[in-house]
Amino acid sequence: MEYVKKKNSCFLLVLFSFSFSHSQYRGYDSLLRIINNHLEDDTVKLEMLARITDNCPSNEAAMQHANNGLALSQKLHHKKFSIRFTHIIGNVFYNMGNYAKSLEYYLKEEKLIEPGDKRRLTSVYNGLGNVYSAMQNYDKAIEYYREGIVVLDSMGSKYIRNHSSFYNNLGLAYFSKKNYNEAVNYFLKVIKLEDGPYATGDAYSNTGDVYFERKSFGTAIEYYKKALSLFEQMGMSQRVSSAYNNIGKVCLAQNNFTEAEQYFTQAIEKIKGTANEVLLVSYDGLSKTNAGLNNYKDAYEYHKKYSDLKDTILNAESSKQIAEMQTKYETEKKEQQINLLNKDKELQDAQLNRQKIIIWTVAGGFLIVLVLSVFIFRERKKSEKLLLNILPFETARELKAKGKASPRYYENVTVMFTDFKGFTTIAEKLSAEELVSELDFLFKKFDEIISKYNIEKIKTIGDSYMCVSGLPTPNSNHAGEIVKAGLEIQNWMIGQNGKWSLRIGIHSGAVTAGVVGDKKFAYDIWGDTVNTASRMESSGEAGKINISGATYQILQGFENLEGLVFAHRGKIPAKNKGEIEMYFIDRV
Repeated sequence: MEYVKKKNSCFLLVLFSFSFSHSQYRGYDSLLRIINNHLEDDTVKLEMLARITDNCPSNEAAMQHANNGLALSQKLHHKKFSIRFTHIIGNVFYNMGNYAKSLEYYLKEEKLIEPGDKRRLTSVYNGLGNVYSAMQNYDKAIEYYREGIVVLDSMGSKYIRNHSSFYNNLGLAYFSKKNYNEAVNYFLKVIKLEDGPYATGDAYSNTGDVYFERKSFGTAIEYYKKALSLFEQMGMSQRVSSAYNNIGKVCLAQNNFTEAEQYFTQAIEKIKGTANEVLLVSYDGLSKTNAGLNNYKDAYEYHKKYSDLKDTILNAESSKQIAEMQTKYETEKKEQQINLLNKDKELQDAQLNRQKIIIWTVAGGFLIVLVLSVFIFRERKKSEKLLLNILPFETARELKAKGKASPRYYENVTVMFTDFKGFTTIAEKLSAEELVSELDFLFKKFDEIISKYNIEKIKTIGDSYMCVSGLPTPNSNHAGEIVKAGLEIQNWMIGQNGKWSLRIGIHSGAVTAGVVGDKKFAYDIWGDTVNTASRMESSGEAGKINISGATYQILQGFENLEGLVFAHRGKIPAKNKGEIEMYFIDRV
């Protein structure tokens, strides 16, 4: 009899292993019933529970089964499975983005591991490295990745390919620290190991990223194409699409807009419209590419697709949770109805209660309607005020009247960009709360200053501030107004005697303006004028205002230039723009 039980346990274990390896069996509840009702071998039971947990379709289910497995293994004093389930819980918390809890369980696992269990030790070191990397503590992550490699080295040549995961993670950590020499060194080590097409292809792609950041575009394309070739051989459509996007972004950086458009389009065709982050990159690339080709209508359409998809991705998880809650509610509601139908007395009581509810509902209905009307009126006022904070008045009025706002072309406007010098260095010394508070204080002052002039704030991007004069209402003095605002901002910044110093760039020309997004409205502008204004900022100096030759020429057409001084800088190289006439401007 004992032999039969063990034989059945082994048979079920083999069956479950086959089912999971082929991703054909998803009856988790049925599996759990079989485990609980028909298995007496505790080791096999724990093994099956661990495999079920590893293959759960949701983090919530995985967490439930992992906690059950941990409780059972602790009850049976089975240390091996206690360690295994502790690691699984750490993984699930990591996948859920709860890095503090993930770290807690990985450290618990490290204490449980026997000194001689090197394979388990490398696994926990990799997990700890991943958590610290996700928390952007790259030095700590590198420390754990290196410890993992030391343990692997002590295990002999049999485990040489296991190094690839650590090498890749180390490369990514160094890449995030902008230590590109070390990053590419580790990615090349992964390539040398030849640990399968996934690892090698990703290493090719990561190496391409390094050379792209170094602006070695020819070498970057070379590695991206190697990754593309591997992914195409394996039929890995998602990675193929990412490779097309990567090559497209290099072409875009080189102003090779026609070829960039081809690669971004191929990326979309490869994944057949699947709504994910890869498609998001393609839409963004095509928006910028068409702007470069002066196809502003197509640029706007792709930017709108980009914005809509971004909203969809951000809301997907929330929608899923709401759907699960609604399903649970509907199920419980139906069960209650069935129970009422099966019991006459309870049904009668329910009918009486329902009548009472109707009576009270009618009696209180008028009061509720009155309260709701007042509430809706107040909320509508709040909504209108919020809409005007987001959109220009004319655009908001059109949006309310028609349900949409048409994009418009403006031939003469002036765009201003600001950016803080050494922002990254300063930000590293501040807490998140301190950093946000500082930026909020500074940007509120910028808002206050531009509100004195005929200037429309567009958006803030990190530590960058963008605004434009000359739209939505045309303004013949758009260049003069924005220069005055820029000088006032720069003078105020100098008067602060603080840690921040500001670069300001200004350029004049044509733009297309419109509203993107259905769920989260955003008023934005596009065109070469925007890109050139950004280059004016990045080509300037802290504490100064750098204007283009185009803005300078417009300003010369006005008589009220008393007190302004222009310092001609000559033709200055600007990224992706060639040489542009530039001037520093200040008051006497």
